[in-house]
Amino acid sequence: MKDTISIRQVGIIMIFCIFANKILLLPSLMYENTKADSIFALSILFVLDILLVPIFIKLKSSYPDKKLYDILKSKIGVFFTKIIYLILTIFFMMKVISVFSITYVYLKQQIYKDEFLWIALISVLPVINHGVMCGVRGFSRTMEIFFGVVLAGFILCLIFSLFTNMSMPSFFVADYKDIFKSIYSHAFTFGDFIFLFTIIDKIEFKKGDEKRLYKYSFFGVFLIILLFFLFYSKYEVTSFIHNNALADLLVFSVEFNAVGRVDIIAMLTIMFITLFQMEIFCFGFCNSLTSIFPLLKNFYAVIFFDITFGILYYLFIGNYQTMVTSTIVWLPFLGIIINYILPLIFLIIALIKNKNKNKKDKIKRRRLDCEEKI
Repeated sequence: MKDTISIRQVGIIMIFCIFANKILLLPSLMYENTKADSIFALSILFVLDILLVPIFIKLKSSYPDKKLYDILKSKIGVFFTKIIYLILTIFFMMKVISVFSITYVYLKQQIYKDEFLWIALISVLPVINHGVMCGVRGFSRTMEIFFGVVLAGFILCLIFSLFTNMSMPSFFVADYKDIFKSIYSHAFTFGDFIFLFTIIDKIEFKKGDEKRLYKYSFFGVFLIILLFFLFYSKYEVTSFIHNNALADLLVFSVEFNAVGRVDIIAMLTIMFITLFQMEIFCFGFCNSLTSIFPLLKNFYAVIFFDITFGILYYLFIGNYQTMVTSTIVWLPFLGIIINYILPLIFLIIALIKNKNKNKKDKIKRRRLDCEEKI
């Protein structure tokens, strides 16, 4: 059976990518520089993200069955293609580390109160390794099964927050320079749609499916913007000290009539989202690595991921503050390359393909006309 996925499964992956690194720490980080106007910076970043969707559709239409690696190799050569894939491996690895680091600190504060790193690694790594070994079809089906539960948990967190004291956030208080600075500083947190390009050959795409992709994209964006709005409405001036946005929405509303504590909903929702995000980015890492080294089997790519992840996290950037600082200081350079430069290259390649195709079609028509006249 071909390892392909439906457009619904692609849409679900897109929503999990939209949630990546945006439901816990990001609202607090963005508020430090631009206050509630962070919503405007967030909206601009999402607009730039969604621009990747028509580029993806254009490239997919131009090369329906080809792998991204083969497309790039035929247009820019093996050397530059491997450089691009090396950048992608770094990007996906840093994504996994950032997602794990932020959620680990949240769970440590909420459950264990002490360090439980090795327990977390032993619990998480086998699950995401199995997802990668099963292929994109396997873990996308799992996401499809749990999508309704995760979405219900997310929406319930937003609804329960309405039972707390809220006020309209104060907008238009930040300078436009601060807004653009915030856009740059958080560029790495976005651009997750690049994952779709790495599995472009595994996506079943039919005429009319582009509308469904946009629907999933806008729905995910709407939920995150709504989360930001409710979070700033609840905390306003103290937003910068609350680092777990989705969970913190339930503070002061954890007792709901006779239901009891409902913060467990946020906890389970965050855990599921984190697990699926790590599977997506781990698969992106292994897929990119095996593209660079064609003889490397997926099993060894997974082992290499585990070892690299453990070394980088434990010895170098596993510290929470170091990870946060890296995300807004030097990782934005990587974000700019991934979010904007690579998609621009993909768009140019797709346009060149269509231009050449149109020329061939014109030549073919002229030949047919000449034959008919003869």
